[in-house]
Amino acid sequence: MIEPTGARSDAATIIFNLPDYRVIGVDVLAFGQRRIRVESVLEAGCRGCGTISHRRHSRRFQRVRDVLVAGPVEVLWRKRRFFCDESECPRKTFAEATPQVPAFSRSTARLRTALVDAVIRSGRSATEAATAFGVSWWLVQRALNTAVLELSERGHAVPGDAGFGSSKDTDAADVLWETCIYEMSSSGMKI
Repeated sequence: MIEPTGARSDAATIIFNLPDYRVIGVDVLAFGQRRIRVESVLEAGCRGCGTISHRRHSRRFQRVRDVLVAGPVEVLWRKRRFFCDESECPRKTFAEATPQVPAFSRSTARLRTALVDAVIRSGRSATEAATAFGVSWWLVQRALNTAVLELSERGHAVPGDAGFGSSKDTDAADVLWETCIYEMSSSGMKI
């Protein structure tokens, strides 16, 4: 019988399905919420010089906001800090960052994507999306603002550009931009 020789994921990691992470523990809290402890399976590279390091300095748990997984969850990431072994690098230590949780982020990329989709596809306001996902309005608005910037960097026109209203605009881009403007103006922010 032929068996795969690669690393096998455990059932909890497969069910939780956060790319580049594995589940190391789960607790059920008194009020029914689950606490899921995860760690990254990626190699860590220094943000200053890019050197991959395996020499661990320390580790700590960082709370990360994530999508609801069959109800509310509390995600604790066992985040590692490494020594930078490059003598010319000004950083002596660095904390790991991943595509799902970039440096200085406290929420997963899949949560930010789900928030933007909730506003664009279902026509919810940022406040409604925040309430549905159990996050702050500011997180939803920041995700929308980032999405607008990414659209403008990809060549999609936004209001104020000479090409706005051309055929390369998508309905999603228009809805996203209008939602950002409406939410910012209704909250009292200067536009």
